[in-house]
This record gives sequence, C-alpha cells and structure tokens, in this order.
Amino acid sequence: MKYVVTGATSFLGRALTERLLRAGHSVVAVCRQGSPAIASLPAGAEVVLADMSDYGKLYQDIAEADVWLNLAWEGTGHDGRDMADVQHANVINTIAAMFCADKMGCRLFVESGSQAEYGTVLSTISETTPCHPFSEYGKAKSEVCRQLTELSAQLGVSYLHLRIFSLFGEGDHPWTLIMSSLGKMLRDEPIALSACTQQWNFLYVADAAEQISRLCDYALTHDGFTQDTFNIASDDTRPLRSFIDEMYRLTKSHSELQFGALPQQHTVSLQPDMKKLRQTIGYVSTTPFADAIQRIIYTLQHDKS
Repeated sequence: MKYVVTGATSFLGRALTERLLRAGHSVVAVCRQGSPAIASLPAGAEVVLADMSDYGKLYQDIAEADVWLNLAWEGTGHDGRDMADVQHANVINTIAAMFCADKMGCRLFVESGSQAEYGTVLSTISETTPCHPFSEYGKAKSEVCRQLTELSAQLGVSYLHLRIFSLFGEGDHPWTLIMSSLGKMLRDEPIALSACTQQWNFLYVADAAEQISRLCDYALTHDGFTQDTFNIASDDTRPLRSFIDEMYRLTKSHSELQFGALPQQHTVSLQPDMKKLRQTIGYVSTTPFADAIQRIIYTLQHDKS
C-alpha cells in the first residue's frame, strides 16, 4: 500500500512512518518547507515539501495513493490552542486534504483527532461519549470530525477518525509533563505540579503507531467499512500522581515533588474505554509504562553524555 503521511515529522508521525515502512508499505512523508526535523525521518520514506495550506494541491506532486494519514495541525502548543483563526484555518485545510485524497484515488482518509474533543468528562470515555470541547483546538478537531464524516460519504472515501489521548516516548517535546519532569528528576531539581489526583492515561508512541496501522489494515480489508471513530490510548488508567511517583522511583531522584503548587483551570480526567479498539483489532498496547520510561531515561542520559 502507498501511504501519504502529512505531519510526518511530528512525534507520532515519525513513529508511524517507521511502522509503515517496516510493514513493507511505501510512504510519502509530507513535510513543511525548511523543517529541520526532516533529517529525523526513517530511511526509505519519500519526502514531499508542502505547507498545510497547500494540501489541496498535493495531487499535482503525488499522482496516486491508497491511504492519506493526516497528522498535521497548526497551533498545537499552549499559545495556539485557543486562537480561533488558527484553528479555523486547520479545519479548512483538512477539508481540502480530503478533497485532494479523493483526486489521488485514496480509498481511506485517516484524521488524528484528540481527546480534547470530549472536553471535561469525569467518568469513563467511550467513542459514544458526547463531545463538549472547551478549547478552540478541541472544537476545531470536533468540527473536522463532523465535516469529514459527511464529506467522506459524499466522495465515497472511507474515513477513520482517531481520538488520541496522551502519547509519550523518546523524542517527545521537552515541555511535556513526562519529558520535563524526567529531566528535572535526573538533575534533582524541584518540580512544581498540580495536585495530580485526576485519573490519567499514557500511551507509548510505538503502541499508538501499532494501533493506527492495524486500524488502517482493518478499514482497508473489511467489506462494508465506510467510517468509524476510535479512542487511541492504553489500558493503563490510574491517578496521575501514580505515574509521577513511578518516574521518581525509576530515576532514583531526590527532587522535591511540589504537588498542589500549580492550579488547574479545567479538571480534565482521562479514563478512555478501550473495548471497541480491542474488539476491532485485538490489540491495545504491549509496552508497560515503566519499560517505556526506562527507555526515555536511557536516551536522556545518553544524549547528555
């Protein structure tokens, strides 16, 4: 199969590109002009340069493909998540991408949605849980899901919408909770935290890539598949403080953990229901949190040395 992966240099994009190539697929990695992360792409990927605003014209550079995996999104940092104009542009550009995918002959379009679509939910979150997003980012992801669901039916392109929860792993952004906390723990620096009493869920990025790859295989091989939504998360849900304590133990740190030092604007609790994914592909995750943290610790210490 030939996959077009937009946002290929993202944290998940790199892992997914590697997984697809390892499975014998061909991958066209679409990257922003001048992106320094292009060098980090796995060997074997064909690179095409295009900004997200140009996705509607990519059929001029990519004659045909089987699957379009859209991981691209502008304004994912704290500064951009509530910029309505930036998020609205993402919706417009993603719709253009599906039109382009149809022109390429893609049988399947996959969109990387987010748990932010659900908003504040303090109970278990299944794919049928009503969405009440509070951030402009979450609202835009939810709107993309609504519009692409309708458009895919009109075009006859199958559609997978992925609601991705908290990913982690080597090479993640340094400002994420796990990466920033591990760095400080290894340096024995104090760490200001929220109370960390809410339920949370972390998924190792390689397991996320495996889930998505298997879902694509399912959508492409099952007669009658047209469109569906899946949570992308792990089976490991527990109080957030439990994850922090486990990292503290694994790093053998002497950092002062300042629980309650940071206020929480929105009480977000992540308790994804993974029954639908397991019943569909027979897989959720295989990497224990502690094993993945050990790999990150090794990488951080190796880079430091």
